[in-house]
Amino acid sequence: MLIGRVEHDPKKQIQAQLPESTINRLDQYRELYQLTFGEKVSTSDLVDLMLRNVMDRDREFKRFLKDQERKEKQEAKQEAKQQGQGGEAPAGEPRDGGGGRNHTTGEEDRKHGQPKQGMGR
Repeated sequence: MLIGRVEHDPKKQIQAQLPESTINRLDQYRELYQLTFGEKVSTSDLVDLMLRNVMDRDREFKRFLKDQERKEKQEAKQEAKQQGQGGEAPAGEPRDGGGGRNHTTGEEDRKHGQPKQGMGR
């Protein structure tokens, strides 16, 4: 058989409608499972095994999963890097990576990274 024994882990319920011919074939496959392993299997466990088997063998799906994992790792690294650069800001103050900016003029004190004060133009 292409599938192994049923593993029992927590389940979530889904609803699916299948053609009658597919359900008949599932019943026949369930009979083969019982003859092969000497134990009964539910239709839901059998469908689970079949779906996992297909997904485990699908090369394109495996590439997709690897790409997703790689993207998640890159995003986590970037997030950690951003958090490490900015440090912790005092309570109530935004983290801006260091220098302050004068929001009216947009100018900064280059020496201290603080907004310029009282330089009326």
